[in-house]
Amino acid sequence: MSWTVPPQWKQVTNESKELVWHSPGGSEAANLIVSISPMDESFPTDISIKAFYDQAKSRAKNGEVDEVKWLEIDGLKGVEFREANPEKPDGFRRLQWMAYRKYAGQMQLVNLMLSSNGKGFPQHQDAMYGVMYSTKIVH
Repeated sequence: MSWTVPPQWKQVTNESKELVWHSPGGSEAANLIVSISPMDESFPTDISIKAFYDQAKSRAKNGEVDEVKWLEIDGLKGVEFREANPEKPDGFRRLQWMAYRKYAGQMQLVNLMLSSNGKGFPQHQDAMYGVMYSTKIVH
């Protein structure tokens, strides 16, 4: 998997199941967090991804999420959602995409999360969407 991040972003962690990058700045910095969760071969991925979508739609009805959609990235269909502004400016706001892929004979949940606090989110939003859409995934 790979991403194109803004040149000033720095890699914090690069492990087999987790990757973390962040932009300069303190509490208003943007973050890219990618986690890979191996699943049992019999895990019902179609039911699960639909449940993620339904849960995000329900959160949207409650005002917790302001964007929900099916999004295909590099040929892999997943669920994308963006949390609404937090009540407090220092609360976190996330832009997230989740999908299942089969890789090296293993089913995996790919969880791509971009975040900042509520105050910093608007200034990083375009860059975060750019990072998300730049995702390249082997599947």
